[in-house]
Amino acid sequence: MNNLSITAAANGIYRADAATLRDATRSAGCSWVELELADVTDKLSLLRVMAAGLQFPAGFGANWDALADCLQDLSWLPGRGCVLVLKDNAALAAAAPVAHDTLLKILAAAAADWQRRQRVFVVFAGFPPTLPAFPGT
Repeated sequence: MNNLSITAAANGIYRADAATLRDATRSAGCSWVELELADVTDKLSLLRVMAAGLQFPAGFGANWDALADCLQDLSWLPGRGCVLVLKDNAALAAAAPVAHDTLLKILAAAAADWQRRQRVFVVFAGFPPTLPAFPGT
């Protein structure tokens, strides 16, 4: 592995072979969460997968505002931050493009919020292919 560094300075949404970054995530002391989105075709199923995978509190409201609130907290996850891997998110983008776009906007806002607090929140996704590569990969 290269000298990859997972820090708050790199917060954002990237395309990358996320598996190659797992060791860097562990070295940074962050949680690694993979969400399988191949069968997710709408907003509600997306929110359910997000809530289960990120272990949202039982009172999660299953709406965009609640998702944004939970993503800007994540205090229940161990570690110094979170690396989130969206697996097969192209299927969601094809089935529910508005929901996918909204998700990316919420994730970008969460990454910016975490960066202001100097905490790690990095997202890896395979789609869209125009996402920047993670620095150093």
